[in-house]
Amino acid sequence: MRLKKSALFLLGMLVVVSAGCNKADTQKMQQDAKATGEAAQKTAADAAEATKKAVNDATDKTKAATSDAVDATKQKYDEAAAKTKQATSDAVDQTKKAAKKAADKAKQAAKDAANKVNQ
Repeated sequence: MRLKKSALFLLGMLVVVSAGCNKADTQKMQQDAKATGEAAQKTAADAAEATKKAVNDATDKTKAATSDAVDATKQKYDEAAAKTKQATSDAVDQTKKAAKKAADKAKQAAKDAANKVNQ
């Protein structure tokens, strides 16, 4: 019942407002509606532009971070490769020295043995 009264009241107000509007009021309402629509469109365009800028900024930062990570990884790889190469070179040098020392000892032992036999 109360709903019916509210609906009738609103309908009556609509009729009164519609009947009371003259051409100038109608034009003013149309201009206001147009201005509101344009403002809403501008706001939506501004929001879209801000979103696009934020996405572009995030993309640029991601690219920079990725590039930095790749560079750091390459640098660490190069450092590890250089250390491995140096360690390998050192090991080869030590092995050569040990082999030469053993060969020299074997030569000396052979000489000593030959000298004993000749005496």
